[in-house]
Amino acid sequence: QQQMQQQQALQQQQQQQAAQQQQAQGAGQPPPAPGAAPLAVTGCGNETVANIIRGTYRPYTMNHSRNVYRKDGGGQGGIDVLIYFWDDRDGPNFCGWWFGPKTGGDQVWAYNSERSETPPVSGWRVPYDGPIDQTLQVTPPGAGQQAQPQHQQQQQQQMQ
Repeated sequence: QQQMQQQQALQQQQQQQAAQQQQAQGAGQPPPAPGAAPLAVTGCGNETVANIIRGTYRPYTMNHSRNVYRKDGGGQGGIDVLIYFWDDRDGPNFCGWWFGPKTGGDQVWAYNSERSETPPVSGWRVPYDGPIDQTLQVTPPGAGQQAQPQHQQQQQQQMQ
């Protein structure tokens, strides 16, 4: 009887782990394209939106043949913060890259009309129908700082 209880406990543990893995991947959603890099969102002149969208994003799932990126740690109040692409199935005015809490949802924080394979670096409108925010940038993490550490390494090597 004790052996049976141990087996049941083990099965429950395995089921919980499988459920957690599925939840982490977004249950029932397609996995992101392999080799997709994380993104860093910086800047944004609108402080309210900036506090929601700034951070590091990782490939999460797919939508309309492009990766959907999800912010590490989510947003305020535990909501998801996603960057996703929407194609022109609902008309050209909806086509492009969006920041929002869910793919294709009514609530959005920023919009970019580019049809690129990955989220564009600049040209984001905050709010979605407002002017382009020149400070908002979506880049691979450390992209703007890569030259500096390399320069420091060279200096250190010369000193030795």
